[in-house]
Amino acid sequence: MKVLLLGGTLFLGKHLAQHAVKKGIELTLFNRGKTNPTFLKEVAGVTHLVGDRTTNDVEQLTDHWDVVIDVSGREPAEVERSVSQLKDRCKTYVFISSISAYKALHKGPIFESDALHELDQGGYASNKATCEVIVNTGFHERSLIIRPGLIVGPDDSTDRFTYWPWRMNQGGKVLVPNVSETTPIQFIDVRDLSSWIIDAVEHGVTGTFNATGPQEMLGFRDFLHSCKELVSPKETELCWINESTLQDKDVQPWIELPFWLPDSLQKNGMLDVNSNKAIQAGLRYRPIQETIRDTLNWSLHERKGKWEAGMDLEKESRFLEVMGSTESR
Repeated sequence: MKVLLLGGTLFLGKHLAQHAVKKGIELTLFNRGKTNPTFLKEVAGVTHLVGDRTTNDVEQLTDHWDVVIDVSGREPAEVERSVSQLKDRCKTYVFISSISAYKALHKGPIFESDALHELDQGGYASNKATCEVIVNTGFHERSLIIRPGLIVGPDDSTDRFTYWPWRMNQGGKVLVPNVSETTPIQFIDVRDLSSWIIDAVEHGVTGTFNATGPQEMLGFRDFLHSCKELVSPKETELCWINESTLQDKDVQPWIELPFWLPDSLQKNGMLDVNSNKAIQAGLRYRPIQETIRDTLNWSLHERKGKWEAGMDLEKESRFLEVMGSTESR
């Protein structure tokens, strides 16, 4: 099988490429060559093409492939350019979209048939929905649209999941939002997602699929307890602070405390994206404990650069000092 990967040196693209190589797939990477430029450079069966989809560089894509996997498509004009160039040069076009493409994301449960965001409005959500239409118009029944939720695991530069295992591993008093016992969170390990996508294209799967997890609903509080039990020093204490207090003190939801979104900001209810269709098509999940441990290990030994999410330790310490003791458990 010959696969063209548009992107492929960061996070999901990186894991897709690595999994494809392990499966013996003949792989072509098309990207700007600026990020992780040595990735798979010396690997047999991997061809590297340098180009930018904001220009006419896609015109160098003149070979024929079984499958094209578009990991990096965010702008409709760029996806239109790729689809036009490749619609007669590949059998299947895989587009990595997002659950953000849905019109009412927090009015769950969300199924693949639910309405998408308005088209051509600009912004991430509308762009993803518009790109899906472009791909489906160009490839019809030969398209595979994947709508992942939050993708987590080793190599995740957003730090949204990574922060919690890392912070629990630091020990001490950890500020956590006092959310309801039933507040759910959803995410998918990048390795589970990438292996399923490669397996799906090998088996000729087409259509549209939500792809998030875990398979069983996971509460935010249970996730925090799991992180603490798995990776924290013995003396670690979770300091549960009420949501109203966090908001009064201008703690940033989702950014400083990842996964936390106050009820007041969830106008239509909790996130509940149904991925049963993908599960029936072979999507499998590793234990959450494995994702927590592996993500922590990556953050301690390989992660580089400033943190993109999570609360600064000094700010957290000052906050808890002012608050005195834990508000709630």
